[in-house]
Amino acid sequence: MKLDFHVHCVRASQPTGAILLYHGWGGTAVSYLEFARQLSEEGYDVFIPELLRHDQRDPLDHPFDPEITTTYFWCVVEQSITEATAIIKQSGWHVSDVIAIGVSMGGFIAHGIMSRRPIKALVAINGGGAYLEAERQFRVRDGRPAIKKEDVPWKLDPISVMDERPRLLLHGDADDIIPLSIQQFYHGTAVQAGMAQTTVLDVFPGVNHTVTDAMIKQLITWLKYVKLQGATDGLHTFSSH
Repeated sequence: MKLDFHVHCVRASQPTGAILLYHGWGGTAVSYLEFARQLSEEGYDVFIPELLRHDQRDPLDHPFDPEITTTYFWCVVEQSITEATAIIKQSGWHVSDVIAIGVSMGGFIAHGIMSRRPIKALVAINGGGAYLEAERQFRVRDGRPAIKKEDVPWKLDPISVMDERPRLLLHGDADDIIPLSIQQFYHGTAVQAGMAQTTVLDVFPGVNHTVTDAMIKQLITWLKYVKLQGATDGLHTFSSH
């Protein structure tokens, strides 16, 4: 099956796995190419999909208009999660060798992929894995009425799927776009489910909704650790944890 949208790819010289890398709301895939190069140097083929209503896919004229954001946010998240299946198939990598990494909205997407596909691991930077809690907080902040559970726009809330696959959550404690409390809620649920060893929440003091050098450094360190925990032989192999 040929994809009807573009996926940017940065290849590693000697890859041992693959990364799906997702940008945030109003961002672009092209702006993540340098980030992808850094990740590829750790031995990963990195794939950056162009997202619905972003990039070259009928982009929104005013993505940060509050009404536009609330209308399209979850639609883009859901579509991106669905498309990940075909991207992984096209990549040539076995799904169990894939790590999903996302920033902001991309973090929501990465969580969604993790909950629906047997990928290896995820990293969410300033993102959210508790969809219902996130929407509840967004609506309180915006002065919108509470959402009914039967009206949620997502197929599966990632917080309902807890297992021992590695999860790294990086978040600034001064984030006024995606509040830290959303990931604290997710992490707390993971700890209660017995996943304290594999679901790691690292909080960065004084950091707002941005990606810092310290976050990238922590991400790279974590990738090295995950690679040691489940080394693979390359394409089409299964990594035990």
